[in-house]
Amino acid sequence: MNRAVLPLIVLLLAPGCSRELTPAPAPAPPPATLSANPMTPEEARRRAQDIESRRAQWRSAPGRLQASDASSQFVAVYDAGVLRMIEERSELGDYGSGTARYYLDTTGTLFLYDAREERGVTGAGAREITELSMVFESDGRMVGSRKTVDGRVQPVRTEEIDAAVGHLKALRQAARAP
Repeated sequence: MNRAVLPLIVLLLAPGCSRELTPAPAPAPPPATLSANPMTPEEARRRAQDIESRRAQWRSAPGRLQASDASSQFVAVYDAGVLRMIEERSELGDYGSGTARYYLDTTGTLFLYDAREERGVTGAGAREITELSMVFESDGRMVGSRKTVDGRVQPVRTEEIDAAVGHLKALRQAARAP
């Protein structure tokens, strides 16, 4: 090897050898996993009762929501600016009426939905009463539910979950309106 080239190679390699190692980038956080202890319906009820007991101390703001043929009046309840509950009464004209309560945690995330609806049964001239309760984890997953129609237990359909969550979004928007 040419003696003139050897010092040049050493000079080129030296900075790489003397440089301190940079720490490897931090690993990405693991994907969200299912909660080891999902909220139980009993815990959700206790939290909802706590909200109900404090409700009079918090700020309440009435509102209205009109969606096609249905109209509703609601009261949004805030604790230190965080939405903690919405209580809604809906009127569906001749088709019926209903009430719903959305309970939210200290971050404004839904944890319990309770509803009762009375609707006319098409062609029968009778009324049907549906009661629906759904418990949610903070990531939005439903972890518990109960639905009865005229006292008979029925399965909760995916559309009902989506409708409750979607309607809450509409109520949030209406609650923000001046």
